[in-house]
Parts: sequence; C-alpha cells; structure tokens
Amino acid sequence: MRNLLLACLPLVALSALSQTAPTNASARLYPLHAVRLLDGPLADAVAVNRQYLLALDPDRLLAPFLREAGLEPTARPYGNWESTGLDGHTAGHYLSALSTMIAAGADTPAGELRRRLRYMLAELARCQAAVGDGYLGGVPRGRALWEDVGAGRIEANHFGLNGRWVPWYNLHKTFAGLRDAAVIAGEPQARELFLRLGDWCVKLLDRLTDEQVQDMLRAEHGGMNEVLADLFALTGEERFLTAARRFHHRAVLDPLQRREDRLTGLHANTQIPKVNGLARVAQLTGDPAARDGAMFFWDTVVRRRTVVFGGNSVSEHFNDPRDFRRMLEHREGPETCNTHNLLRLTTHLFVQQPDGRLADFYERALFNHILASLHPREPGFVYFTPLRPAHYRVYSRPDQCFWCCVGTGIENPGRFGEFIFAQAPDGLFVNLFIPATLAVPPLGLSLRQETAFPDTPRTRLGFTLEQPRTFTVHVRHPEWVAAGAFTARLNGQPLPLDSRPGSFAAVRREWRSGDTLDLELPMRTTIERLPDGSDWVALRHGPIVLAAPAGTNDLVGLRADDSRMGHVARGPLVPLDQVPVLLCAADAVPQHVAPDPDAGPLCFRLRDVVEPAAPAGVPLRPFFRLHDQRYQMYWEVTSPAALAERRERLAAAERARAERDARTLDSVAAGQQQSEVEHDFTGERVEAGETDGHHWRRGRRVEYTLDPRGATRAVLAVTLSAAESDRALEVTVNGHPVAQPLASREAAPGWVERQWDVPSAAAADGRLTVRFSVAEGRTPRLHDIRLLRPDKDSIPSPP
Repeated sequence: MRNLLLACLPLVALSALSQTAPTNASARLYPLHAVRLLDGPLADAVAVNRQYLLALDPDRLLAPFLREAGLEPTARPYGNWESTGLDGHTAGHYLSALSTMIAAGADTPAGELRRRLRYMLAELARCQAAVGDGYLGGVPRGRALWEDVGAGRIEANHFGLNGRWVPWYNLHKTFAGLRDAAVIAGEPQARELFLRLGDWCVKLLDRLTDEQVQDMLRAEHGGMNEVLADLFALTGEERFLTAARRFHHRAVLDPLQRREDRLTGLHANTQIPKVNGLARVAQLTGDPAARDGAMFFWDTVVRRRTVVFGGNSVSEHFNDPRDFRRMLEHREGPETCNTHNLLRLTTHLFVQQPDGRLADFYERALFNHILASLHPREPGFVYFTPLRPAHYRVYSRPDQCFWCCVGTGIENPGRFGEFIFAQAPDGLFVNLFIPATLAVPPLGLSLRQETAFPDTPRTRLGFTLEQPRTFTVHVRHPEWVAAGAFTARLNGQPLPLDSRPGSFAAVRREWRSGDTLDLELPMRTTIERLPDGSDWVALRHGPIVLAAPAGTNDLVGLRADDSRMGHVARGPLVPLDQVPVLLCAADAVPQHVAPDPDAGPLCFRLRDVVEPAAPAGVPLRPFFRLHDQRYQMYWEVTSPAALAERRERLAAAERARAERDARTLDSVAAGQQQSEVEHDFTGERVEAGETDGHHWRRGRRVEYTLDPRGATRAVLAVTLSAAESDRALEVTVNGHPVAQPLASREAAPGWVERQWDVPSAAAADGRLTVRFSVAEGRTPRLHDIRLLRPDKDSIPSPP
C-alpha cells in the first residue's frame, strides 16, 4: 500500500520526499544535495548568509526551550522578539537554515554548521525528555497554556491564544526546523524529536471538538497543517494526516475552495502558510478541491495583489486590489516573509502541475525581492520594502533583531538551488537561468549550467552522461522573451524551438556526453503598471526591476536596533509632490531608456521625460544591487498640462500630513497586528476587518496603551465609522472618563474623527490606557487612535 511505502522512505531531501505520495505527480524537485551553485550573485548571497548564521549563538537561541523545560539555560536569551512573547521562534528557523545550507554544500570546511545543528538537536532532546510528554517549545509558560487549551479553555484572536503571542505560529517554526533537520540534513535524532512532538500535538487535538479547534485557529498558527502533512509523508501514519486536516482553517480556506476572494484586509502572511498546507495535503491525497483552492489563492495574489518585484501587502495586510494608493504612500511596504512563503506555495503547485507562469513568478520574486532583501556585504535582512518613492529599507543585525523576516531570511539562501531544475516524467525541467550543476547518479547524468545571467542574456547547458540516453529537456521560455526571439543552438548548430512566452520548449533527443545546448534570452525594457491600472509604472529589463538611486540622506535606523518596531524605516518621508514624474505616455517610456555601460551591467539612464529635468538623465540600476540608500521604483505618469494641478494637490495633502505627524505623540493602527501588539491590545468579543481600505477593530471592549512621550496635556483623536458614530460609546483614559468631544470632522468618506481632551489626572500618570466600551453590542468600527499635542485653537488654555 502507498502508506507502507511512505513509511519506508529514506531520509532524503524533503523536496524529493514531498513528491512520492501522489500518483498523478508530474514533476519532482531534485534534493538540495544534488544541486551546487556556481559563481554568481546567488552564490555570493549564500556566503554572506553563512556569516550571519555563524554570528548567532546557539545557546542563546536555546535558552527559552531550556527555561520552559525546567532546565538551567547556559546563556541568556536574545532580546527583541525573542524575549517579548515569541521566545524560541528563531531557533526553528535556525535549524532549517543550518540544514539547507549543509545540504547545499555551504558548510564551513571544518563542518561548523553541522556541529551546531547536532549540538542544538542534542540540547532539544534534553528539553523534550525533561518535559516527558513529547512537547518541545519556547512559548512563555507554554505548559500551562497547552493544558488550558487541552481542557477546552480557549480565548483566541488573531494575535494570540489565551494571552500568549501566536503560540501555534511559534511552535510551527520548531516543527519545521526539526522536519528540515531530519529530512534535508538527514539527522536521525531530529526525526525522533519531530515524531514525538507530532505525537504530543495529535493527543492535544484529540481532546478538542472541531468547533474548539476552529475557535483556536482564529489565532495565527503558521503552517501547522503543512508540517503535520509532512509527518504523514514521513511515517505513513494516517493520524498525522487527520491532524493536518483539523488545522484546516475553514473561515479562510473554504472560500478559496469556492473560488471566492475574501482576502482584502486580512493579515497576509498569516494566510499564505495555511494555503501551503492546503496545497501539501492536495499533493499527498490528490484532493482536487484543495489543489484548486490553493491555485486560486496563488493566482489571486500574484495577478491582482503583487507588485513588480514580486512582493505583496502593505503594513502586512492584503490591500484592496482596486486601489494601491496606500501601498504607494506607506513606509511599510511588502513583507519579505510573504514572498518566502509564496515561493514555497509556488513549488508545491509546480510539482503537481508544471506551468511556466509559476516559474516566471518564482524568478521575478527570487531576483527582485528575496535576493534584494539580503545585504551583499554587511549581513542583514530586510522586513519591509517600501514602494513609496524616495524611501528606503532597514537591515537587521545578528545580535539585535529577531523578526519573522530574519527567520525566513536566514532560510532563503540555502534553498536557492531547489527550483533551478526539476525532474519531469520524460526528462527534466530547466526552470531558472542560474549558474549551477545538477548530479543525478541513478541516470548517470551530470548537467552544468554556465551563465552570467542576468548580466548577460544567454545560458549554456552542458551534459555529461555515462552512456547515451534519450530524454526531454524542457527549457522555460520566459514571459519576458518575445515570441520568436527565444532561440537555441545544439552543439553549435541552430535548433528550432516551438514555444510561446510563459511556457516550456521541449528538446527531445538521444543525449550524449559533451552535448551543449545554448539558449539566447534577449532582454528588453518594458513597463509594468500597478495591478489597479493606475498611472504608476515600474521599469523592468527582462525580469530585472530597475530603480533609481534617490540619495543617502536621513537614513534613520538603517541598521536596526532591538526596539519593537526597529524594522520600520522611520526616517523622514520625501513629499510625493517633490519626487520625479514621467511626462509622456506610459507605453512610450521604454523608448527613453538608454544603456549606461560605464556604470556596470544592467545599468541605464532614463532621459528626456523626467520632471524635474535631469540634464544627464536619471540613472537606473537593478534593484537587487541598490543598498544603503533611498530609491524610486514606481513613477507616476502624467502630462505637462496636469502637472501643476498634481503638484498643488499633493503638496496640500503632504502639508496636512506633516502637520498632523508633527502633533502626533503616539498612534495605533487599529486592526493591524504589529501596531496593536506594540500597544498592548486587549478586548472582549472583538473582531477586525477592512472597509474601503480602512482597517478597523471593534468589540464589547477595545483597549490600547499609548505613550504621551512625557507630555502633560494631550488630545485623544479617534477615527471611527460615521454610520456607527451615534452608538453610546464610553471612553476612558487610565480609568478616567473623557468629557464631550472637543471637535468632530469628516476624516474620509464614511469615517469621522472625534477629539477629546485627555483628563489632566490621567495625563499625569505616564503611559495612557485608552478603553472603548459599550453596554451592549459592539463599539463603532475604530480605525485610527492617536494622541496629539494640543492645538492652541482646540483646547482652552489653563487659567
């Protein structure tokens, strides 16, 4: 039986393991140890990542696990997210990063990464043995938490479970790290730890009804369905598949299986791992509804919500696909974690049904987002990549920053080789044009891809075989190569290719050792609008996003500290009325892009159509090579006649924003995870959502803590739903009721802002706990809560 076969699987790379179960699989990813990167930008990034891994202290990463197991830690834990509720999450990522780097051949000559991996597994085994029931985690007070959950005492919202910050999300990183150590790095001890942790999880779930599980799943839980499905694939035990299906979050995944897009306003990176699990279950069971739901999600996100460099979301949430203005204006652009997880989903879908569109997206996101998110010289990872013109990114530091995007960031380079090639039923796929070798000993085949892509538009495949063999090489015809322009030479002779952009060209023959296949990949400069069709365009040369350097001034926090929001580029925003625009028709822009070979490969100048005028043109550089500076990736297209009106409109909006920012002491973006966590959100009967681009929170009680920055007088300004503004809302600050509103104004269509004077007794208490409550039902939808410095015209001066 299939399950018996699964139970006998060797400890090979998970990418290979994951393809063994479905009977209708049409591709397999080669294990990481079969692929080796050759010199190039990706190999350089792997070397930088190794520096980052070696700069981390395993004992400090292990400290939360030892503490929770009742053992004495051998080092103090790290700070930042590692000591504020997500204690231990980085250790799981670290296990995965060590495992993939080892398998990719990126260990040190002395085997230091392998030594660290084995040391951590041994220490985790001590922790698991001390606890005694298979549990293994760094979640603060985790034993008490899980006992309450198992007893059916569940209080869940998006940010947490029973007062802990997303504990299932945290635990998922441990599961995934053990899986990768077992399957990718081949460590038997990791397999035992993984299995025992899975046993604990199944027993916990068995104590809960389906309704209780669904209530629990309102809290972010990572890809728990995926790792439990991986345990089923590893062992063949149906109980793990049953557990994976119990982690099917119906509120999100069922609409996708009905092909309904209800994503707007949802926390983006919470949803993608759930869909990875949905796709994984589809791989293992052949469930067409699960596969179609995962594909619908991928297509919806990639086609409707993804920007030019492959990222999606603004301030961590899916925006309305009809309006990208907020993404253009916000300092918190697409999150790197999202793209990491979406690439994982892309591979899950590709092995079930190879499609050139999937590989095209993988290439776009890999070069323009993932590679761009790692500093090439001073190791550090990026959380948010702002689209806002003339803004910048912030980089992590190994001893200071333990964000989610650091965790996925250290995993990325070890996985660079996993999608370059794939096994086809009749041969192999060449998905990416990256210098690398592939060794397939069972076929007596070695393949070497030599290329300087993307700096040069060509690649060569060289074959070494023990004996002649007939098979098909499927080479991707990229969507950025025009029909008829994709050409090849076999052993120096022209070879006709029958393909179209976004598909694969099939070359079938009897291959012999010494054969070469040369592919020409002519690159052209094109524009790409935002998905909402607005007059904002980006420039690509082939698949490579081009951006303009925009200065190195005021790069506040460029190297992040350990503050709660240190991953946000807090430096001043350049007013949008002062950034360059394009004065021509959008489709005419590429005609004004000229090569700038003296500046280096893939360097250009944008001439003649930029306002304000630049006599020598504006330099354009590959975005993945732009670091430590501001940049402009998107350009508004307008006409000379509309330019003056545009400037005045934007200038007025910027003045109003600047004046309000100058008065703001502290603010909460209601309904947005990071902002609410930062402000100690609590509540009763709460819910969150998004209406017309406005995130909101409401409930029987909604409570935040704000910092007046030492001010002894302040104004509480609250933006709420105009349609619900007549509800009997009680507002208190540190327990003191506020008086009648000082002012009320329309904040936006459908929204009104009300302002209250903060009671003087409350203001004297330092940090301010603001509570909104109603006697019955729920509060109005609350969108923006902020403390303002008093305006001299709004509050009477004290006598």
